[in-house]
Amino acid sequence: GVKNYYYISPKVWAWYQLRAKELKRNVDRMFCILPFEKDFFKRFNWDVDYVGNPVLDAIKAFEPQSDFLLKNKITSSGHLVALLPGSRKSELAKIIPLMATVVEANPDYHFVVAAVRSMPEHMYRPLLRFSNVQIVFDETYDLLSHAHAAIVTSGTAALETGLFKVPQVVVYKANRFEYAIAKLMIKVQYVSLVNLILNREAIRELLQKEAKPVNVIVELRRLVEDRYYRDRIAKDYEELLSILDTGSASENAARLMVGYLKGEV
Repeated sequence: GVKNYYYISPKVWAWYQLRAKELKRNVDRMFCILPFEKDFFKRFNWDVDYVGNPVLDAIKAFEPQSDFLLKNKITSSGHLVALLPGSRKSELAKIIPLMATVVEANPDYHFVVAAVRSMPEHMYRPLLRFSNVQIVFDETYDLLSHAHAAIVTSGTAALETGLFKVPQVVVYKANRFEYAIAKLMIKVQYVSLVNLILNREAIRELLQKEAKPVNVIVELRRLVEDRYYRDRIAKDYEELLSILDTGSASENAARLMVGYLKGEV
């Protein structure tokens, strides 16, 4: 007899989709933060609420540091490329060597690594041997505020990069066993939230065998130097923003919850 409201649906649309039936049995109202989840749950005859996305809320509330570049001694006049290698050891182990090869091939670009304190600093060393690379810790939003382009490990970071309107290429590598299991389980066409929300490849995804240095180098140079390509991505990002911008996700969820409890919705 107790109402069950679930805010932020588990990603059942990506794997184990039949879990939606279990959720439907046990949850009175589901509040989702990705617009396509509403249509997904309709396949199970379940009407859920899309309330907006808290990542956009966080970006809207973010106030960039006016002295970020000065404080971190980022003075290069070259194109600033953000490197977002992820926040897990397994991700860094695969992606850092790839990024190092890309850096070496582009000495005229200035790269800044978005590092996290929770990771051992030695994992970033393959990148730090280059003179055109710097590192910042736990200041990803400030970095994205200044970046001209980005190489991003798939995840929430790709959505954040898109909402900061930074042209990006998404890369991801796993060991063969992990990737084989993922291919069997994952039921979606894209891995980045930008492409999933727009339902098309707005940004390039280079996964597994496609995540080769030569492919990343070609795409990065296109992101940096091809004005028409950058403009097209910018338009896609505007569409992304318009889809997600529904006001504060948490406030919308709270308002609907109270409304349902009072019988006003």
